[in-house]
Amino acid sequence: MAKHSKVYNDNSEFLKAGQAMSKYQRIHNLIKLDYIELLNITENFKTSEKEFNSLFRASLKSLFSLIEADIFGLNKLDPYPKYSDRESFINKFKKTFIQICKTWNKTEIQMEYFENKLDELNELKDKRNELIHPKEIKHIHKATNFEFEKLKRVFYDYDDFINKLMDDFFISIEIKAF
Repeated sequence: MAKHSKVYNDNSEFLKAGQAMSKYQRIHNLIKLDYIELLNITENFKTSEKEFNSLFRASLKSLFSLIEADIFGLNKLDPYPKYSDRESFINKFKKTFIQICKTWNKTEIQMEYFENKLDELNELKDKRNELIHPKEIKHIHKATNFEFEKLKRVFYDYDDFINKLMDDFFISIEIKAF
């Protein structure tokens, strides 16, 4: 058994896990490519205030579409106890990655990300929530170079975290002889 593998004893559970993993990867990769393109387009409009603001706000919202899709997909693969899609974002995020990293022996990656990167992600989530449910004009955030660079950094930090998590990440089946 590989160090970073989850072993199934039941063929149907193994097939179900394989389908969940494949679906997760396809959705993640499609959204990720779209998101990178959105960041590139936003970069090209940094000198045009109206477009930069609109594209920045779209980028802020779209980052969390990617992450929410990842959380959902990973919980189809290996759900944390009492998984609920109705839980707060940060609770789902933490519980999902604690579970996945525990199962696949990647706890050190999870701990490093949570310790060094999670606060910035959570700050952006708060801004995204304000943008989605504005109560004040200031909640419709204006783009600045500083905020856009922070958004890109948070995305690339998250992307690096996911890439490290998925490196050497396997499922396998152990069939017992009769």
